[in-house]
Amino acid sequence: MNPQVFQQRIEQAALSLWELGDLLGIHPHHLHTGDVPGLTALPAQVIIDLARRLDLHPADLIEALDPPTPARRTTAADSTADTAQPDLNTDAQTVPTALATTSIPLTADELATALRWTLDRVTTALSHAHAHPALAGPVALRRVPPDGWTISARLDVLTDDQRRALADNVRYRAPFTDEEANILLAAYVLHGHGEYDSWRQDHLDAEQALKDSGLLHSQNGPHRVSLDDDVRFSLDHRPSAPADTHAPRDGFQAARRPASPPEAQ
Repeated sequence: MNPQVFQQRIEQAALSLWELGDLLGIHPHHLHTGDVPGLTALPAQVIIDLARRLDLHPADLIEALDPPTPARRTTAADSTADTAQPDLNTDAQTVPTALATTSIPLTADELATALRWTLDRVTTALSHAHAHPALAGPVALRRVPPDGWTISARLDVLTDDQRRALADNVRYRAPFTDEEANILLAAYVLHGHGEYDSWRQDHLDAEQALKDSGLLHSQNGPHRVSLDDDVRFSLDHRPSAPADTHAPRDGFQAARRPASPPEAQ
């Protein structure tokens, strides 16, 4: 395989040299150039695993295994040119793949530019993919008003318990960013004082991620938030602290005010 193409696939798959070394059973120090020495000498299962990880056919790695097919050996020129009669199902799979490759919603114009398709072809592919959701497999095409498109996991494949278990894994294993930690602390400190609504305007994306993960709830309007019980417990030194009590706002510290003494009789 062309070393430059191989290196590009490694980068696109976000494989570090250590991960590639673990996959191949080769010390990463021997992969400093991004090339794999003695690829033909590796066990067949290793070649298959590497091909799967890079979304290739084993013959793309070792051409002697099988004559390359046109489908596997599509050139850059072929991929950038519109065909006279594009296959709708193939196009409808290409569009979600393109959206999965980027982290932001794209418009039809932006997709057409990136794929080097005509706008009509992109529009037709979007309509076909939207009308036939099974073509996108585990993801679904979503509209992002006013004219953007993105993808997200389908909601009709997993059960509620399965989704809840997966969400729990994210909640308890994924580390917080500094911004997410500040949002949770701000929600704990500010939301009862009416100041959270203005504060949150500069942190909407991170706040939405916390809501999606179930750590932050907003049932009565986007600015009226409440913390998950586990989060509130971690911010409050009293296990039975009620949800509507709040810490002092100064510096977003989670210290509690001392309880007021009882009135004298």
